[in-house]
Amino acid sequence: MTSKLHVLIPDGNSTWALAVMNCLSDNSDYKLHVLSDKKRTPSKFSKHTSYFKYYKRTTNNDWLDIVSKEVETNSISIIIPIAEEAFRFFINYTHLLPNSVKVIALPEINNFETAINKHQLSCFLNAHNLPHPKYNHFDDFQSFSEKGLKLQFPVLMKPLHEKGGDGILKFENQKKLDTFLKQHSDFSELFIQEFIEGYDIDCSVLCLNGEILTHTIQKGNLKGHNSFAPQLGFEFFHNEELFLVIKQLMKALNWSGVAHVDLRYDTKTKTYKVIEINARFWGSVEGSKFAGINFPDLAIQLAMTNDIETQQFNEIEYMRLKGILKTIKRKPSFLFNKNFMLNNSEVKSFLKDPIPTCYRFVEWLERKFSVILLFLGQELTFYTIY
Repeated sequence: MTSKLHVLIPDGNSTWALAVMNCLSDNSDYKLHVLSDKKRTPSKFSKHTSYFKYYKRTTNNDWLDIVSKEVETNSISIIIPIAEEAFRFFINYTHLLPNSVKVIALPEINNFETAINKHQLSCFLNAHNLPHPKYNHFDDFQSFSEKGLKLQFPVLMKPLHEKGGDGILKFENQKKLDTFLKQHSDFSELFIQEFIEGYDIDCSVLCLNGEILTHTIQKGNLKGHNSFAPQLGFEFFHNEELFLVIKQLMKALNWSGVAHVDLRYDTKTKTYKVIEINARFWGSVEGSKFAGINFPDLAIQLAMTNDIETQQFNEIEYMRLKGILKTIKRKPSFLFNKNFMLNNSEVKSFLKDPIPTCYRFVEWLERKFSVILLFLGQELTFYTIY
């Protein structure tokens, strides 16, 4: 009987933790230990969680002590951080952990910081002659007023550190942009890109020292809640022209570990342009698993053996659970497409482990209910006064 490999997920409260755990659950040799700085989180209620512990995050030194203690107490063999904050921590502190534990491959800190900052990444892409949208960066409103915008409209204004398309604004002309900035002139940084006419396409990778060991390429075919939100449905397919861009990018960054690169196909120039890098695991990581590439499992194998077998992904369609619900709402007969739901969607993971998703839905209802109560309270105050 094979002994279990004790795997520690240090940020079980992260947005993508449950997707990673669903991927790891395919390997029965793993025993998942989950830490969280939130008392109640979906991963706590997963049947795949063997051990869950809440700790309040304070200083990095305190967190290092906590993780080190958990490693020794629970005989942890491998640590797999999920989100960027945890990636940064382990890039900086892995060398101080007990020698008995390994951490999945991670990039060097300077390359990591370059990748996750839209402005720094754009400068890097420019310096290495890699395709990307034209951009302007301003330190403040005065800098914007003095230098002016040197881009073609429409343009996108992007926050430097938000995720999932949050906070992105599109402006069709100079007048609309100027009006907005005069009303919001207290910003400390401003990053603006030219809008690329075309479509979004992504590439997920696992690398070691700048070499891509495996990858998937996916194009969205079902939009999320807005134009910039993650897609709810995808088509996985091979594309050598795009992959060449990604190989050059990962080589230039000397990247190690996983990453999810957002690109856009420019219909005018007929080229693929790098938009941003998610230096972490991603929401559609289960889709990659269904296409034949289980990135979390492979990241662990690489850390434990320093090698993985070369694998090619399959060209399939895949849909997130929200995408399934959205499609059923539009076309009720899709509910009876059992084969697709079990083999090309998150439905199978949900049926195997439904409680975390149900808990997430309850959290969503509570947030909506709180907003309604706040609105009703404001209305009641208004009528009481007037």
